[in-house]
Amino acid sequence: MTLPRWVRYYGDAVVVPVALVLVYVTFSLTSNAKGTAQVLAAAFMFIALAMWLGFRRLRVHAAAARYAGIGEPEPLLALADEELARRWLTAGTMSLQIYRAMAFNQLGRPEDALQALKASGVTPGKRKSRNWQLLWGAADIEARTRLGDAAAARATLERAVKPFTMLLPGRGIELIAAECEARVLLAEGDAAGAKALVAPHLKDIRLGPGARAQLYAILAACEAKLGDDAAAAAAKAKALELAPQCAVLS
Repeated sequence: MTLPRWVRYYGDAVVVPVALVLVYVTFSLTSNAKGTAQVLAAAFMFIALAMWLGFRRLRVHAAAARYAGIGEPEPLLALADEELARRWLTAGTMSLQIYRAMAFNQLGRPEDALQALKASGVTPGKRKSRNWQLLWGAADIEARTRLGDAAAARATLERAVKPFTMLLPGRGIELIAAECEARVLLAEGDAAGAKALVAPHLKDIRLGPGARAQLYAILAACEAKLGDDAAAAAAKAKALELAPQCAVLS
């Protein structure tokens, strides 16, 4: 059963923090706490609030990653929009705009994705946005290659993605970087090079169906450019089977 929107909107973002404050205030008043005891109670209250808010943020990121990984762009967009409506300050909206861009790309709306990425405020190389640089770059490359702008996609690959992979090398990061480079190579006309990059990752069990669908979509486009229509049709069918809610590449 789906909870009413106002319950989801106010339940954990407002009701729980208010309840925590009331619990600690009631405890302080009924225990006749004085001096140091009141200070300690207040300190523990703020620690509990901080932990709860941190838990909420982690839960939002986990849900967003899940929706993106399984190829459910509409719930991902709804989640990001709902969280944006809750934020009174611009702090913390960077990741939500990137999630919106990822959803727009999966829905086949690259222009909207670029608008969301612009609103995120990410600047490659800047310290304050370093944590989100890789996902920003991946979403930017996908949007620009969908629009056929190979030069801009190549620039993002060189400015945002490759420096990040050298800074924090890791298997998961390498997978994202390989997909990004494959998209750029395909847009530049190097279908064979793009195919060589994505082919080893098609059976990777760490990838969700949405992520694998995008790899199969890239493979389909590569096969079509290489003249193997049967292989292209099979790859595209696999992409649609894995993520029917996503707009795969043509």
